[in-house]
Amino acid sequence: MPDTADHRADMYALGQQRLKAGKPIWERKINVADVFHNDAMTFLQIRDAVVRRLRASAWFKSKDEYDTLPMLVEELSDAENTSDFDYAWSGIYDEADADRVWITTR
Repeated sequence: MPDTADHRADMYALGQQRLKAGKPIWERKINVADVFHNDAMTFLQIRDAVVRRLRASAWFKSKDEYDTLPMLVEELSDAENTSDFDYAWSGIYDEADADRVWITTR
């Protein structure tokens, strides 16, 4: 899912639908802030910590192994550099948006 005006509008509409139904905008939250920008950790340590948290989440566990999220997390786990990480992370973030999962990175 690209970061377009249409995508942002669709995600806003999803949030509004949840509010109208008496639900919170975000169904789940995952916090990776303590590792995501941690200068004391290496890239590989950060990557592995983020992957562990995603895999431990109820969101991840609710998916089939062939769904997009598990495939993206697997791709993230194989990232050897920030470019590969960012590519997979962008897809994960878009999946989270659509599934109403807030990922805290700061």
